[in-house]
Amino acid sequence: MSQEDIEVYKRALKREKAARKAAEEILEQKSSELYDISQELKQSNSKLHKLVKERTTELEGVFENIIDAYIVMDLWGNVLKMNKAAEDMLGYTAENQEFNLFSITSKDEIDNIMSTFELLMSEGNVTDFKVKLKTKKGKYLTTQVNASLIYNEDNKPVAAQGIIRDITIENKYRQAIEAEKQKYSRIIANMHLGLVELDRDERIVMSNQSFCKMIGYTEEELLGQVAKEFLPSEEDKELVHQKTLERRAGKSTAYEARVKTKSGDIRYWLISGAPNYGLNGEMIGSIGISFDITDLKNLQLQKENLLLKLEKSNDELHEYAHIVSHDLKSPLRSINALVNWLKEDNKGKLDEVSMQNFAHIETTLEKMEQLITDILEYSSVGAEDKEKTDVNLDEVLQELIKILYIPEHIKVNIISELPVVKGDGTKLQQLFQNLISNAVKFIDKPQGLIEINVKEQKEYFEFSIKDNGIGIEKQFHDKIFKIFHSLNKRKDSSGIGLSIVKKIVDLHEGEIWLESEPNIGTKFYFTLKK
Repeated sequence: MSQEDIEVYKRALKREKAARKAAEEILEQKSSELYDISQELKQSNSKLHKLVKERTTELEGVFENIIDAYIVMDLWGNVLKMNKAAEDMLGYTAENQEFNLFSITSKDEIDNIMSTFELLMSEGNVTDFKVKLKTKKGKYLTTQVNASLIYNEDNKPVAAQGIIRDITIENKYRQAIEAEKQKYSRIIANMHLGLVELDRDERIVMSNQSFCKMIGYTEEELLGQVAKEFLPSEEDKELVHQKTLERRAGKSTAYEARVKTKSGDIRYWLISGAPNYGLNGEMIGSIGISFDITDLKNLQLQKENLLLKLEKSNDELHEYAHIVSHDLKSPLRSINALVNWLKEDNKGKLDEVSMQNFAHIETTLEKMEQLITDILEYSSVGAEDKEKTDVNLDEVLQELIKILYIPEHIKVNIISELPVVKGDGTKLQQLFQNLISNAVKFIDKPQGLIEINVKEQKEYFEFSIKDNGIGIEKQFHDKIFKIFHSLNKRKDSSGIGLSIVKKIVDLHEGEIWLESEPNIGTKFYFTLKK
């Protein structure tokens, strides 16, 4: 080998060593980088594994604790997984027993299920699908299903998942509400009262058949119309406007108003209105119920006219009674004077029979004058409509006992203190006076007793005046309050006293009755409003 070849070989060997060293340095660097990358990848894999585990745990928690029933099934309906809510609802457990979701559906819904499953396969999801499912215990539930497909990495459907909600009770409530809604809709449509619903601007948004019939317009013609435009005058419109303001303040209203119908007739309506509230409690308008009182109003006007005529007639009758009583008493007094003159002129000339006849004439004249006085008194009861005031009946009775003639053998006991009532003091005094005098008049016992008592009831006072007199037979109890009906033909009894008593009780809106037994006594009852 020549020296030149040797030099070439040395240079080549040197270059090879340099290249090898460079390669070793590169390899060492790459190994170091690879190690670093390997460590980073290891750390990343550890983090990813931890993250996957966390997410899996979270999903499992959601799956198990979701309130709604959650089911995963294959495309043939076999249940693969279900949460606790689904197990509680259906009674099955996916881990311990196999069951097919299609097999527990109602048989009459097979066609509906198949069409829905086809929709799920084509669209990828279905919502608000209602189906009946049979539980393990044999109970059918109405359920609402929201389902979607599960795809693999090739985007092919491999399973389906769904949320199932039991809406059995909700469905029953909905059906019940719908039934009630239809029932009340029929009632509203056919009720005899006119019903109308107004918005906040008082425009009509609904009216029933009776309202349309009352006003003469169809519901289509009424919709959107302002209700007060059907009123005939500004006075009526102002009244309704004030009532509208009250309803907007949350108050119910009731009032009379005149309404002009489509035919132009003016009708009187009784209107009751109330605020109408929305689901959130906000006021959305009002509800009005109307009743046509035109006929009643006309009767009321007729009644008022009749009362005016009756009042005039009563005044004329009262005046006539005074005139007649005066005209009748004058000849009676003349006859009485003539009889006295005849007795004086023929004193010592007339026999005993003639004197007795003169006495009979005088007694008859006295009775006729008393009868005329009682008739006048009866006609005057109620002739003056005095304003009722507070009357202390205890004071009235105490004063009355002082002025009445009560024989020594008769005792008057007031068992309980009498109350204060609203009434006409003069007439109430006359009421007690007539009853007490009547009791005194017909007591036939050596020791007479009159007992006066009162019992307080819820809306009135019940008074009683009891005596131990001659009593009244049952058959006459309903007759003694009639005018001129006297059971005892005494010269001081005209048969009007108890008629006056009943008239005074009637004027005070009370009632009067009695209990009595012959030879034992009588107990009169009467009531006066509080």
